[in-house]
Parts: sequence; C-alpha cells; structure tokens
Amino acid sequence: CALDGHNVLIHSPNITLNEDSTDHTEFSNYFDLDGDQLVWMNTWAERKIEEKLVRNRIYLMNLSDNTTMMIAETPDIHHEYAFRPPIPLSGRFVVFSEAMNNNLFLYDTVTGRETSLTSDGSAPDVQRENAFPDLDGDRVVWSKRKPYGSAGDLDIVFMNLSTGVSRDICILLGDQKEPALSGQRIVWTDTRNEPEGGDIYLYDMGTGTETAVCTERGLQQRPKISGNSVVWMDYRDGNPAVYVYNISYGRETRISRDNFVADAPLLSGNLVVWQEYSVFDRRDERMGSIVVFDTAAGTREILPTGTVFPQLLAVDDNRILYANPDEKTLEEGFIHLFEMDIHEPPSPPAVVTPLLITATETPAMVFGPAKTVTQSAPGSPAAIPVLFIALTIIFHTRTWLGKK
Repeated sequence: CALDGHNVLIHSPNITLNEDSTDHTEFSNYFDLDGDQLVWMNTWAERKIEEKLVRNRIYLMNLSDNTTMMIAETPDIHHEYAFRPPIPLSGRFVVFSEAMNNNLFLYDTVTGRETSLTSDGSAPDVQRENAFPDLDGDRVVWSKRKPYGSAGDLDIVFMNLSTGVSRDICILLGDQKEPALSGQRIVWTDTRNEPEGGDIYLYDMGTGTETAVCTERGLQQRPKISGNSVVWMDYRDGNPAVYVYNISYGRETRISRDNFVADAPLLSGNLVVWQEYSVFDRRDERMGSIVVFDTAAGTREILPTGTVFPQLLAVDDNRILYANPDEKTLEEGFIHLFEMDIHEPPSPPAVVTPLLITATETPAMVFGPAKTVTQSAPGSPAAIPVLFIALTIIFHTRTWLGKK
C-alpha cells in the first residue's frame, strides 16, 4: 500500500543534472537533510581523459526561506583536491573530506566559518587517512588510518566538537570504516574477521561495551543507527538485502523481500528507507521503488513517487527526499520532499470518577455564621451548630410552660 502524506517541491538554481553538453557534465548528489536545512554537492567535470578539470561546490539551503549559499569550493585558495562523500549535516555543522589531502573540514552554519577538523593527512597519499565522517549534533565520528602515510588499517575515532576532545573507539586489526553515530552509540563495518568481507559492530560509549551486531558469512556493510535500531546492507544470500537489528532484544530481522535487490538503507527514527529492484529486471535502467519500513509498527509501504525510476536522496524524521526523472526533474533544478502524515494514537476514553457523597446528619437552618462545638463522646457528631441547641432549649421550655 502507499503512504499517506504530501509532496513539497524544492527548487534551486544550484540543483542540476546536465549530461547533454559536449564539453562537460554537471550533476548534484550526496544530499543530506536535517530540519529546515539541506546540503548537497555539485560536480562539474570536463569531458576529457587527460588533465581533466573537475570542480566541486558544496551548497547549503534553508528550506524555510528558500535561500541557497555555497559553503565550500574546490579548487580554490583553501582547497586543492576533490571533495569526497559523505557530507553529513546535523544541527549547525557540516563535515566534508578532501581527497588526496586526506583531512576533514567543519563548516559552522551559525558563524559561517570553515575550520580544519584534522591536519594529519599526508597529501598526495591516496590512502584514506581521515574519511567516512558522520555527525550527530556536536559530535563527529570518522575512520582514521594509523600510522599515517603507511599501509596501516583504518580505526574509528570520535570527537566532541564542543570540547575538542577526541578518543579512539576501535583500533583492532583490520579496517573499521563507514561509522554511523546516534547518541552514545556508534556502529561501523569491520573486517577483523573477514579481510575481504565485513561485519557490523556496535560500541556504546555510555557503558564502554562493544557488541558484534552481525558476523554472518558474506559482506555486511554501510550500517546506519538511530535510537534502538541498526540497519545495513547484507550479501549473505547473494543479492543485497536489508536487515534491521533491535539493540534492546539483540535480534536481527530481514526486512527486504526475496527476489529483489536492495540498495543501502537509510534510517531515521523508526523509519528504514531504501530502493529496491526486481532481480528479473536486467535492463540498464531498472524499474524500482522506494520502500518505507516502520520498525515500531512492523509495516512496509511504498513511497508514492509517481515514477518507476525514483532516486532516494535523504531521510529526516517523517520526511523523505527523492528525485523524479519524469516530472520536475534534477535537470530543471527540482527535488521532491515527501512529508508523511503523522497519525496520533487515539486518546484513551475519559475516566469519570463519581463524586462520593458521605451521608451526615441534616443540619438545622442557620442564619448567619454558625459556630461549632466539639463533641468528645465516641460516635457523636464532630460539630453541632450552637443555634440549633439554643432553639431546641427554647422549644422544650415553651412546651414545659404550656403544660403548666
């Protein structure tokens, strides 16, 4: 079934796809979405084999007022080599890496300043020495090759941007790469057991414990984490599939279908989103769909994109960013943001507590404020109006006089 929600068109003159020019190509990719901010990279490249000029520009868009600004460019006076994905965005920060230079850079969207996050890369070494960054608020995690400039393996490093303090998360043999961060937890692809493959591991900084999430045969890679769930791309059965792992229960579940090829999943909150294609579709341009799986409800639905060739770009909470090659396309500067309807759980029926009335002796009619006296005898009333006593005495007195 299809999801309930509505599409929002996003347009920018800096979003582009141009493959028709005889002298160059230009395209936008590596999108990331967080709140009302959107980041992506444009690549412009000459159609040459030798001495080809390639230019990268990173753009930041404010969705609330539809303004766009360029936050980094290469080559320029600050950067010499091509930028390398991913380009994560979280809160006020954007992080990106520069190939060959092998360093990470941090852009602060509040101050508008760019700073070097690392400075120990060794250009022009082609080994990835600071790569695969991921962000969660003011914390960043990435893979670092140590010892630098050698054939050493990749390790996982964490840094608190507020304090500037960094620490090693995993420095075991084999490559630890493609880290993802959510709160106190970090997941990554690990080759300690399979040098030619990969497993999924998790580290909890709060408890200081490491957990092997998946060490099945074949390649497991490109993990994502959000809250209590970990998802990844899994090749254990041949074709890539999507698995989800519940951290609390320590249990994994395959959530993609048989006879379908699944791309690497994205994860935000309870939503796992990925593209899938039939294994029987052998065309160069395969028909596909974007699948949305709710880990809380256990439901699987298809995103209503209006095309059989959608391109999944990013996910944030209940919003899914994608491109439609058939209508309002990247060539025209458009991308599509699907905002899912949030169905609030029904309110429980109101519980009416009956008013409890305790039966007491009927008081006499009192005019004016009534004073009380305290009775000490067990079982007697706690207070009796004084006027009632006076009227009773008068009544009995008159009755006695009448008898006289």
